Amino acid sequence: MEYSDTLTFEEFAKSSTSYDAILLQLIVLGEAVFNLSDEFKETHDQLPWFEVVGLRNRIAHGYLETKPDVVWDTVNNDIPKLKKQIDQILDN
Repeated sequence: MEYSDTLTFEEFAKSSTSYDAILLQLIVLGEAVFNLSDEFKETHDQLPWFEVVGLRNRIAHGYLETKPDVVWDTVNNDIPKLKKQIDQILDN
């Protein structure tokens, strides 16, 4: 989120450096989720684990088909919600 917080969508879409950095972070997030234990994911099944890993796979294996508007929406809408959910788990 911090990579995009000072950018407009137009700036993000035109900046290959920002775009690539954000895609890499989404891949890293997906890898981290993939490596969580099944027990942890089952205990916290309200989180969209499958979708996070699925996004990682789409980016890693379909990089050229990845759409900037989808990435932008994910970073600005889905990731903040996911972060809030994860913060709540960590606070308990």
